[in-house]
Amino acid sequence: MATKRIRLPGPPPTEGSGSTPLTIEFLVEQPFLATREHARFVEFAEACAHYRYIGVCHGRPGVGKTRSAREFSSFPDLGEYAALRPIAALLGEKVARCRAVFYTVSVSNTPKTIDAVLGLNLIKLGYARLTVAGGSQDEITHDAARIACPLVIVDEADRLTIKSLEHLRDMADRHGFGLILMGMPGLEKRLARYAQLYSRIGFVHEFKPLTETEMRLLLATHAGDFGISFDPAQLDAIEAQAAVIRITRGNFRLMERLFAQMRRIMTLNRVEEVTADIVQAARDC
Repeated sequence: MATKRIRLPGPPPTEGSGSTPLTIEFLVEQPFLATREHARFVEFAEACAHYRYIGVCHGRPGVGKTRSAREFSSFPDLGEYAALRPIAALLGEKVARCRAVFYTVSVSNTPKTIDAVLGLNLIKLGYARLTVAGGSQDEITHDAARIACPLVIVDEADRLTIKSLEHLRDMADRHGFGLILMGMPGLEKRLARYAQLYSRIGFVHEFKPLTETEMRLLLATHAGDFGISFDPAQLDAIEAQAAVIRITRGNFRLMERLFAQMRRIMTLNRVEEVTADIVQAARDC
């Protein structure tokens, strides 16, 4: 789920205080848009999990790789969960829906830091999954917990050092899980330099930007989530929609930032109708 920042006026200032009205800011969840590229990613991830292969997913920044991976994995927050303790009902439901461990590589990474986060999450999720499946933690071991998850998705894999890459390969070999390395275009060429790792790669998937048809569907159904509406009966709105498609070229992140600037310009100028001039002004910002 993506998030959107909402601002509401807070309580009015007390009389004679001389203070300005407060603004309350909070985040709300936005519905995930299941695009054709997300469907292709799901098929790719399921294949990696089924065959326990190493897969590489690459794509330009902002096309939705991370969102698709998070949506597919449904990886819950295990920060409060401790292995060998009873599992809460709500967490148990989230664990039952989980399909992969999602891990984002830190800028400074070593095999030790990977074990401290990814290794611990593997054990926690394994204990939780086996507990939910069997109804008891009796006879669950660390080794059994480590192999209970079929897939690990590693985001920002471009940051991985050679030792960290080798450590991930070794973990995948020893624990038998599928592994997806996600990063920028060219990641697969970099990995080709490491024979032992590259020989284990079974799938390479390119995550492409949205098509023009998908962009039109997105603008028609979800632009309102950003406070923007395109009236199909107004020529100015049609031209503005075409301008958004031309500028963003199917890039999710760029579209969100463009919408934020458009909303800002419309608020400052007290305008409610979207025009191509507003889109161009937002782009210039």
